Amino acid sequence: MYILIVNEDPLGRALAAALVAHGHEVAYVDESAEYANMVATELGCLVIQGEPNNIRTLQEAGIDRADVLVALLEKDIKNIMVGLFARQFQVPRILARLRQQHYAPAYELAGIVNTFSAFDYLLNAFLTAIEEPDVRQIMALGDGRVEMAAIDVPSNSPLLGETLDALWKHPSFPHGALVVGLLKAAEQVFHLPGERPVIEAEDELLVVAPHEAVQRIIEILRRQRRWSLM
Repeated sequence: MYILIVNEDPLGRALAAALVAHGHEVAYVDESAEYANMVATELGCLVIQGEPNNIRTLQEAGIDRADVLVALLEKDIKNIMVGLFARQFQVPRILARLRQQHYAPAYELAGIVNTFSAFDYLLNAFLTAIEEPDVRQIMALGDGRVEMAAIDVPSNSPLLGETLDALWKHPSFPHGALVVGLLKAAEQVFHLPGERPVIEAEDELLVVAPHEAVQRIIEILRRQRRWSLM
């Protein structure tokens, strides 16, 4: 893919490096001569040093043939402007970093639906760390109603020694929740559900579900054994 990164953020340089390493064709735009020279020297990709929300700069960077445009500018209004230029050139996918929450409707009005907010991520991370210490990480998906959560298996869980399918056969397992797999603590190997791994203490369960369903799964992992699969 041809990926255009319009940047005023350290994240953009790291993203460019990762994409080049993955074999993508990357164009990088940065107003800072220092960072533009750094990326050109380290990565060897196309680097344009210039005003990032200037249409001529973007044309020089190949916006007309970009498969993906990533806007990582310091002000939301600049990201929105770059996104509008990208829409004008019919870039198939436009991604932007949302800086201030009150700009979210403006992104939507501009047709930029793929926005990423560090605020939302950190808010969810802190809430989870405070309220649910067994959930080591969490990510909101889509409109935020569904989460991807990694849950530590307690040392006294009633499911210890059971195969993973025992979890979704539990009578209280929430409808619509998806068990993605189990990361074994001992060997640090991730097992898919079809492998029927045995659940042990400190393993990490990866699930995708609404927040309420995640809470119910945590309750299943914690509660004392009062049920049977027979």
